[in-house]
Amino acid sequence: MNQQPRTSAKDLLNYGLLGWALGAVAVPIYIQVPYLYSRIYEVPSAWVGIILLLSRLLDAVLDPAIGLWVDRRGGKGNRYALPLLLAVPLLLLGMAGVFFPLGSNPTEYAASLMVSLIVVHLGYSFASIAYQAWGAELGHTDKERSTYVAVREGVGILGVVFAVSLALETNAGLIFTVFAVMLVLGMFLLLKFSPQPDKSAQQPLSPLAQTFDHAQTSVATAIRKGFADIVQPLRRQNFRKLMGVFLCNGLAAALPATLVPFYMRDRLGLGDSDQWVLAVYFLVGAASTVFWVWLASKIGLARSWLLGMVLSIPAFIVVVVLGEGDLAGYLFVCIVTGFALGADLSLPAALVARLIEENGERGKTEGTYFGLWNWVNKFNLALAPSFALGTLQWFNYSADMATTESYQNMGLLQQLANDPLLWVYALVPCALKLLAIVLLGRSGLASLNRTNNNTAIGSTA
Repeated sequence: MNQQPRTSAKDLLNYGLLGWALGAVAVPIYIQVPYLYSRIYEVPSAWVGIILLLSRLLDAVLDPAIGLWVDRRGGKGNRYALPLLLAVPLLLLGMAGVFFPLGSNPTEYAASLMVSLIVVHLGYSFASIAYQAWGAELGHTDKERSTYVAVREGVGILGVVFAVSLALETNAGLIFTVFAVMLVLGMFLLLKFSPQPDKSAQQPLSPLAQTFDHAQTSVATAIRKGFADIVQPLRRQNFRKLMGVFLCNGLAAALPATLVPFYMRDRLGLGDSDQWVLAVYFLVGAASTVFWVWLASKIGLARSWLLGMVLSIPAFIVVVVLGEGDLAGYLFVCIVTGFALGADLSLPAALVARLIEENGERGKTEGTYFGLWNWVNKFNLALAPSFALGTLQWFNYSADMATTESYQNMGLLQQLANDPLLWVYALVPCALKLLAIVLLGRSGLASLNRTNNNTAIGSTA
């Protein structure tokens, strides 16, 4: 039978507003925190990279288990409500620690950052996995799926823009206050007024919970069954291929994001008053989601995402040739890559939801799929700062390198050979993006377009 669309402006707003607060958490941590702690609090860059790596990895280990727990929660109510509510105090406490670290020297600041990030990441895991899984159940066609994802990520971009457009070292109190208000408001609208996920497909209690209810089931058996359920999506070839693309494409985005403040200040000579160009990047990304959702309804999710990746390649070449004072050139880069960002925001998660339905698991395993999806995302965000900052320190990078007379007398190829900032900011991400393009092109995911985009897979018209 036909599924009734649930994409009214009211439904989209009630579901999507929480994305503002989550956007204000995620991106600023790996854009602003490395610069803030290494330059303002004087924590060595390698320390910051290791802290970001370890805190992400410790948290990422739990993501698949959290996803399975979300899926297996029994009862008549909304299984996503409890993890979302658990996230609120964790996010508030963790972000307060990140913005206002305890201590009086770099070692104490580093320890405070480590503890705060673990708390933040745990809260973000509860919130994002449940939030994404909830959204995956609301759409019944590719257009509806990508619309919910685009609204969630587009609203999230507004949170990102607010956070990154203000210097964290001087505006921490304002950023945290607005974040807290938006988190509580978004959570209230989601739980009270958003369209509800399908309750009919919810699964019974988790194997671990059944162990305590039924003494005849051993704990070891429950753990083995739980682990098997966690990795179940990886047995699907289409999901494994999508994860490989997401891994390469995510690293290609996370590496330059980590080094944006260094590139802008050290190579281009831009200051705090020029931070608005980052706002342009994110706003163009949010606005372009409308185009990418429309394009996906015409040529399919995978082909549209592929086009977005191809569009970003020239930008990596341009940033290599920019020099001090090239604000206009960098603005062009931000507009082009921002437009391509819209595809990354609106299409990959919609592809996951599409695969869940194609695999016959709608309403059953969204949490498990997005738990693994978040694990890859956090692996990217953990690896990027540790690799980027570690590389800069290993090659003795200094903030004034690009302004020295010897450097300026070098040709472009010599600069590329001697400047690790250009390697990690442009060349390595470009190679990763090209690899992601090849993997997606060879994945066969474009064959999903053969199914009528206006009809939910598995339903009858």
